[in-house]
Amino acid sequence: MQENYLIITIVAVIAIVLISLFIVVANLQKTVVEVTHHSKEEDAKAQKIAIEALVEIAAKRTSTRNDLTNAILRAAKECPFPTKEKGMAPKLSKVYLNFVLLIASHRNADAKLIAFMDEELKKANPTYKQEIDMYENEGINQRGNRI
Repeated sequence: MQENYLIITIVAVIAIVLISLFIVVANLQKTVVEVTHHSKEEDAKAQKIAIEALVEIAAKRTSTRNDLTNAILRAAKECPFPTKEKGMAPKLSKVYLNFVLLIASHRNADAKLIAFMDEELKKANPTYKQEIDMYENEGINQRGNRI
C-alpha cells in the first residue's frame, strides 16, 4: 500500500515539475524585448549638443591643457564629423571645424597638443584631413590675436 503512495507521489512531483517547465518555456517565448530606435535626427541633435559643449570648453580662456586634451579625446571618440555630401562638407561641419580652430588658437595649447589633436581628429575623420589642416593653420595664425 505504501509503495502505491510512493509511486503516486513521485508521479505527481514529476508532473508538477514538467508543468512548471512548460509554463516557464511558454513565458520565455512570449517575452517581448522592446528595442528603442532613435531617429537619425535625434542622434544628430544629441551629437550637436555634445560638440557644442566641447566648443564651449575650447572657447573658454580659463580651460586648462587637461580640459583641452579631454575635449579633443571626446570629440574624436564621441563626435564624428558629419559625412560629406557629394564631396562637400555640410553646414553642420562648421561647428566641428570651429572646434579645431579654437583649440589651435587657445593660449594653453602647445605644439604637442595641436599635433595630438591633428592626429586624433584625422584618424577619426579621414575625409576631413584637408579641412582640419586649414582650420588648424588658421588657429595657429590667430594665436597672437585671440582675446
